[in-house]
Amino acid sequence: MAKFIAKWWFLVVFLSCVGTTIVTSTGSFPSTHKTYIIYMDKWAKPQEFNDHNQWYSSLIKSVTSAAINPQGESGDDDDRIIYTYGTAFHGVAARLSGEELERVQQQYGVMAVFPDTMYQLHTTRSPLFLGLERQDSTSTLSYNPSDYDVVVGVLDTGVWPESPSFNDTGMTPAPAHWRGACEAGRGFTRRHCNKKIVGARVFYRGYEAASGKINEQVEYKSPRDQDGHGTHTAATVSGAPVRGANLMGYAYGTARGMAPGARIAAYKVCWTGGCFSSDILSAVDRAVADGVNVLSISLGGGISSYFRDSLSVGAFGAMEKGVFVSCSAGNGGPDPISLTNVSPWVATVGASTMDRDFPATIKLGTGQYLTGASLYKGRRNLSPNKQYPLVYHGSNSTNLTPSSMCLEGTLDRPSVAGKIVICDRGISPRVEKGQVVKDAGGVGMILTNTAANGEELVADCHLLPAVAVGESTGKLIKQHYATHRDATATLSFQGTKLKIRPSPVVAAFSSRGPNILSLEILKPDVVAPGVNILAAWTGALGPSSLPTDPRRTKFNILSGTSMSCPHVSGVAALIKSKHPNWSPAAIKSALMTTAYIHDNMQKPLKDASSATPSTPYDHGAGHINPLKALDPGLVYDIGAQDYFEFLCAQGLTSSELVVFSKFANRRCRHSLRNGGDLNYPAISAVFPENTNVTAVTLHRTVTNVGPAVSSYRVVVSAFRGASVRVEPARLEFSSAVKKITYKVTFVSKSRQSTPEFGAIIWKNAVHKVRSPVVITWLPPL
Repeated sequence: MAKFIAKWWFLVVFLSCVGTTIVTSTGSFPSTHKTYIIYMDKWAKPQEFNDHNQWYSSLIKSVTSAAINPQGESGDDDDRIIYTYGTAFHGVAARLSGEELERVQQQYGVMAVFPDTMYQLHTTRSPLFLGLERQDSTSTLSYNPSDYDVVVGVLDTGVWPESPSFNDTGMTPAPAHWRGACEAGRGFTRRHCNKKIVGARVFYRGYEAASGKINEQVEYKSPRDQDGHGTHTAATVSGAPVRGANLMGYAYGTARGMAPGARIAAYKVCWTGGCFSSDILSAVDRAVADGVNVLSISLGGGISSYFRDSLSVGAFGAMEKGVFVSCSAGNGGPDPISLTNVSPWVATVGASTMDRDFPATIKLGTGQYLTGASLYKGRRNLSPNKQYPLVYHGSNSTNLTPSSMCLEGTLDRPSVAGKIVICDRGISPRVEKGQVVKDAGGVGMILTNTAANGEELVADCHLLPAVAVGESTGKLIKQHYATHRDATATLSFQGTKLKIRPSPVVAAFSSRGPNILSLEILKPDVVAPGVNILAAWTGALGPSSLPTDPRRTKFNILSGTSMSCPHVSGVAALIKSKHPNWSPAAIKSALMTTAYIHDNMQKPLKDASSATPSTPYDHGAGHINPLKALDPGLVYDIGAQDYFEFLCAQGLTSSELVVFSKFANRRCRHSLRNGGDLNYPAISAVFPENTNVTAVTLHRTVTNVGPAVSSYRVVVSAFRGASVRVEPARLEFSSAVKKITYKVTFVSKSRQSTPEFGAIIWKNAVHKVRSPVVITWLPPL
């Protein structure tokens, strides 16, 4: 909470200038032309054009032909248009000069123009842990015929189709509504698609416009996944059950996706140098046209205003078409205000641990044993009966140096050869530090967390014997090295351990709230398994992802909100298969209101970075509970116009709103008193800087999706700084009454310097519908 207070004034300043883009990353190209995404008014097409594409082509040609290049010749519009968009939204991506940019902004029908931006990836037991598989059997929940009708689009690095996770045995042909295709390219033919992988496409024009042509000798310019990330996320969503799955003996068991009956459509948008918004938007647009039901997007690009965030705009269009969109929250934790993908129409997913670990032991020369984690399996094992010299090239964990972090080129062989090297986390990938130690002649590595990582242990498939330890253990080892002239240690590995307590725990790396764009919308929405997740892997890269790694495995263990996002995507597919008429908002509501906030020791969820109880800014509504989400009792439904009204209440100007109003020609009806009145499953009351405002009233409408005749009573948490009154206190549903609106009045009693957290719960004998509540008092100006 201290970190939150320290950043509070930054938040207040930001809120006063919310139109500013916080993070934007653009690629560079040795040309004066840069890629811009041009949002067009669908309804403004002149009658002389047969279709929108013809209109866009004419518009770009008119702009470029009027330009004069440095040689005094007219500009050439050949290859200027990269993409045209026409399903989830309308517009065009084109390469323009600065002069052409100014000219296109003045053209009829142009609503907004934004530069192409770069996004980055947020990089067997989870079905059992989530209750989707019985512990006493290898069988899983039976598939319903409707399970096969759901298609999940995965925007990522492609797919490795030979993985057994994509076996289509027993599956029926693709559903009738599916209009997708399999695009051929190097290493990928149409035959690589089947009844599990029903679509595979590539999107690279924006990437090439910014970074130059893809070298097809070293990178697959096809749906084939060279990175592994996309294969892993796709299999997590809906991989077929594979018995005996493991990573070199670790995590042995049956690997399967959350919705093994669902289909996968792979949309490759990420390449060696990143993922560009023009490609991502084209993939979203194409996926919606293809007929996906769910979009799983494990990437992000910082945070910017809703109308400037290309992924936000694209997801809005997908939501309008009934597509559920799940996005990773980011790996910027444990710092507060580190979230990405915060739009209320997407599910923002944080990461948590499971009850499985991969313990490893460090035995110091003094005989003391310390515990860490590792996935090392190789021929270079250290003898448990021999001690090896320790070396550390730093002073302490608060004063990190390039050599203490074992960055490339910082370790000299004479001081490292034959020794176990202590390396601090930071800057370079964890496995790369081990490669640096190995290249310098070291025989092992102890990877120590710093304050940023706390006590969280993330296991890695290192190239030499290596053990990761928490911050406190790391300090102890460094103290041992500093106080013993001939400090020694040895490392050993214990394999896989189950039924870890406590679990789940919120991952330290999982990005945290509050939602800097809108305090009234609590984010993240939920957390899901994202630490040490076993799933399918590419055949083109070793499990460490290092080019020097010669090992090849069918499965790999990864961590990140990239891994938690597809868990939610898969569960959303399950809900969609059972409730095909539910809106994306209803599905998200079911996930949120049934989430739990206690671990397997019946204590409040903890934060791995501090070992203290987590808050809704860390875990959102809580940890997903798939089986309960299939039958939530009540849902908070939200339509496209409701989301648009939320944007109106956020103070967006008409020129900023137009990118969201393209399909239904939407207008602000001012049906929401403020952003907090959006019918969101979480409730956030914000008292403004004006201390004369002592009451805040918010409204919610619940829809009964349980038995027609149902009754609920309300339970409200107690707060120190405010009283809370819910009216009515009982909800009575019948065949005639399916929706009921209630209001929540917050009356400030004592303004608090930090937010307060609690819940409003609607209960009956069968259902418990929980909404997290946050009360915030903005500091007086």
